[in-house]
Amino acid sequence: MRRIKKSIVIALAAAGVVFAQNTQQWQNLYPTYNGLAFGNGKFVAVSGDGLIRTSSDGEAWSQYFVRGDGANSRSVYAVAYGGGEFVATQNNASFLRSADGAGWYSEGMGSNIPVRYLTFGNDNFVGVGDDGFAFLYDKEDGWINRETSANNLSHAAAGAGGYIVVGDGVFWSQDALGWKTASGASVSGGVGVVAFGGDKFVALAKNGGSVLTTDNVKNSWTKTDATAVPAGMADMVFGGGKFVAVGKAGRACVSSDGSSWRASNGLNPDDDFTAVKYGGNTYLALGAKGSVYKSSDGSTWTKLAGKSVTSYKQIAYSGSKFVAVGDSGVSVSSDGKSWERKGDAKGLNGVAFGGGKFVAVGDGGVIIYSADGDTWTPGEGVDNSSILTSVAFGGGKFVVGGKTSGNFAVITVSTDGQHWNSQDVEIAWGVGKFPVSLCFGKDKFLAAVMGTKSMKTCEAAGALQYWDDVGLPNEADEYSIVSTVYANEKFVATGTKRTGEAIVLNSADGDSWQAISVPSNIKGLKSATYAKGTNIAVGDSGNIYAVFGGEWKLQGKATNRDLSAIFSVPGKAIVLAAGAKGAMLYTEAEPTSVKHAAAPRAAASSKTGLMRVNRFGRTPVVTLSFTPNSAGAIAVYSLSGRQLYKTRLVAGERNVSLPERAISNGSVIVRYSGGGRVVNQRFQFVR
Repeated sequence: MRRIKKSIVIALAAAGVVFAQNTQQWQNLYPTYNGLAFGNGKFVAVSGDGLIRTSSDGEAWSQYFVRGDGANSRSVYAVAYGGGEFVATQNNASFLRSADGAGWYSEGMGSNIPVRYLTFGNDNFVGVGDDGFAFLYDKEDGWINRETSANNLSHAAAGAGGYIVVGDGVFWSQDALGWKTASGASVSGGVGVVAFGGDKFVALAKNGGSVLTTDNVKNSWTKTDATAVPAGMADMVFGGGKFVAVGKAGRACVSSDGSSWRASNGLNPDDDFTAVKYGGNTYLALGAKGSVYKSSDGSTWTKLAGKSVTSYKQIAYSGSKFVAVGDSGVSVSSDGKSWERKGDAKGLNGVAFGGGKFVAVGDGGVIIYSADGDTWTPGEGVDNSSILTSVAFGGGKFVVGGKTSGNFAVITVSTDGQHWNSQDVEIAWGVGKFPVSLCFGKDKFLAAVMGTKSMKTCEAAGALQYWDDVGLPNEADEYSIVSTVYANEKFVATGTKRTGEAIVLNSADGDSWQAISVPSNIKGLKSATYAKGTNIAVGDSGNIYAVFGGEWKLQGKATNRDLSAIFSVPGKAIVLAAGAKGAMLYTEAEPTSVKHAAAPRAAASSKTGLMRVNRFGRTPVVTLSFTPNSAGAIAVYSLSGRQLYKTRLVAGERNVSLPERAISNGSVIVRYSGGGRVVNQRFQFVR
């Protein structure tokens, strides 16, 4: 067992005070929700995408992307509200703090064990992490962790002057420092969730069917059979006079007394729910696939959002309907925002629309077609041993590309999406050379060739056996083309250099190409398009870039999942970006260069919210805008987290003079803590 002292690390991007950046430009339609809290009149949800979202009603959300190392993010695991602030934990054992759920400060925990669930009670935050560790967060002493005898802990609750953590067993403590095994709390398979309410603790068995209750952390627990309690409950809350639990496969249950339970209605069996909270006379449940459900009584639920496939590789649009395909099949949308899974096809790589039909292709020679995107039918005359990588429509015909089991190119053609005829192209393309991406524009088909910096083209009116080589720009480093699209009267190809750097090429006619310079630090680009008068590209870690004045600029991020497709809707302002693990982003906004608010400069005076600093000669004075009703402290930290100065304040005291050493670094973080309130603000002193 060990005590972990607080380590302050204020993470500020580009001199920005606010740690989380508003990313409303790109809307993440399916965040992987991990946790939920309610406080100060709003719900705050956190996700494995690096997103923090806020809402007053569960329907309209604002979202913020948590910046991590460089352009990447750290997943957010858990969040809770208490003592006038939200606290959220991250996967590298750092944590975030916010008074309003919008502006966040990052701090180190001094531990390499992440907190995966967090709650608040008895004036303290308490959580559980890996390897059977339980955590206490004290605003003065920081994070303190203690081992229990469990290998795994999953949930925690506070009340009745004590704390309970559950997992492989049930453990109690009156101070969250010394943990003991609870008496009479053994159930087969362990305990999944626990909550306090109605003057009692209630815990549900992981395997379902059993409930444990007690009215005091030190007392023995009573076990009761409860057949309505499902297995796999992930979170439970007490609110509105009821216990409500949600979990795997859309299962949920509700109880007024903690002993008698009944199943809930209206949840989706395709969703694995991760969090539930009560606030504003509303129960809100979140799922791992971006699901949001709302209930007024905890029994009957209404779906607000959610349900996506596990990956996307390409998107097509008919003029009234979107179709996206990926490893797990087909998803369909009428507006680009609300998507629904259709059919049972798997392993799809490409989709196109033309002649009143969608055609999707994939592994195992799969070709399926649909007039409405909802009902799909297999094509005829297809080689089931081939791998089909892409499809395009033009000149009254669909053209599908891929490779045979012998690694030769496949080109197959259809005028109706149903009947297909293969073209003899093996000799012309050569062994190992096959199309990885197809598009159509300017009366010609264009194909990117696997593993090379070459592309091939064929006139729509010509014979599809014969493809001509396209001359591409010579670069100092060899490169290969991975994607080609035609959008808004322009061909755009995306490639990767041998060194791992990205390359993007533009062409107005598909014959003459121009390389668009991409900085060496931009890597992992998977696809690019031309939209809103500029090139826009997507890649790994959720990065989206757009060209401004000849320079690539990172766009506001909305996920840390890899993106592999970008689609500009013809005749509309809509742009979609999609990729791994159900990532689907939507925007109608113009591209923008990401900027961060500059820190306030304080030559004579600086005012930012609840604290201000005035200079009197060489002595700066911190003044609080409120009058503390209890003792507190003022501390000053460098941006690297080193404490420069700390002093106590008595109740009613608002002013503190800072010594010269406290401002020697120029930029500092000043923190007030006391009376359950914590205020962090940054000041820059100019000599």
